[in-house]
Amino acid sequence: MTSRCVALMLAITAGWAMAADDSAPRVIGLLLPPEEPHQRSLREGAELGVAHAAQETGVPARLAVRGRVGQWGADAMEAAALVSDDGAIGLIAPPDGAATHLVLQVAGRTAIPVATLCGDSSVTGAGVPWMVRITPSTHQEGEALLRYAQSSPDHTPLRWMVLVPEGRAGRECRLDMETAATQIGLDPPTILEVATPITNTDSILQTVQAHAPNLILLWLDPEPAGTIAQALRQDGYPGTLAGPGRLNCPAFTNAAKLAAQDFLVATPTPDTDTETHPHHSRFFTAYIARFGHPPNPTAAMAYDAARTLLLAAHHAGTSPPHAAFPQPGPFHGAT
Repeated sequence: MTSRCVALMLAITAGWAMAADDSAPRVIGLLLPPEEPHQRSLREGAELGVAHAAQETGVPARLAVRGRVGQWGADAMEAAALVSDDGAIGLIAPPDGAATHLVLQVAGRTAIPVATLCGDSSVTGAGVPWMVRITPSTHQEGEALLRYAQSSPDHTPLRWMVLVPEGRAGRECRLDMETAATQIGLDPPTILEVATPITNTDSILQTVQAHAPNLILLWLDPEPAGTIAQALRQDGYPGTLAGPGRLNCPAFTNAAKLAAQDFLVATPTPDTDTETHPHHSRFFTAYIARFGHPPNPTAAMAYDAARTLLLAAHHAGTSPPHAAFPQPGPFHGAT
């Protein structure tokens, strides 16, 4: 075992000893690289979730946020520092699959629970038992959009294309989309990889024209997805444009402009019955009061991620927080 690992394990032991003392704030760590497109929503949602969980449990808590511009190797150190330096007893990973896998590497070595907002199926297949995904999976969102597209009154056969990022993220998306297609009896989609920053808009438009799809799924970060959606509409593309729920945010609508008006997203529908599930109403009202604007789905999921981790730690009692996982039953939150 390296000296760094030994130091990390000692820091974790000390951090949990402090966290077991109700007078010491429990720390939830959020890995949030500065270039993450959901930065504001993630931070605000997690911050409110920590505050509400502290009220519910009567144990003080705080949010520690780390992230660094540059390669994900730098953020691997940041993820470890959330545990070793900040004393986090739980970690929130953002929608980015690479970031989540880095956090899971830390969790696998330290038994620190993780709540992730990443929909990649590989995340829950990583074999870390003390983790939970607070978002629909990519193939669930893809399947929902495909079923909606199939329900078109004119019964036009579906010719679909998916625009994905280059590299590992794109490969993960391809696998999840193929799974969604298999479940509803569709042929696999045409996959088009998109580099960021986008430098080949004309090439993308030409490829779309050549394949003539009637459904295009933009499985990209909000800003590039919005840029391409606007370019497609300006180029006269008449088909359906759709994407994951994380595109339901200002970064996408600002980039897409008028193309956002008829863009479809797959987003969980919260149970707004205040008698059976009061958390959605409480979250929505408190978020506006605290931050001065309505929350988007990413903020709600970050809120639930923070509450999940802190309530699990509370239920674990004097045992380490990972003892509360896998969680035994349903968890009612803002989403």
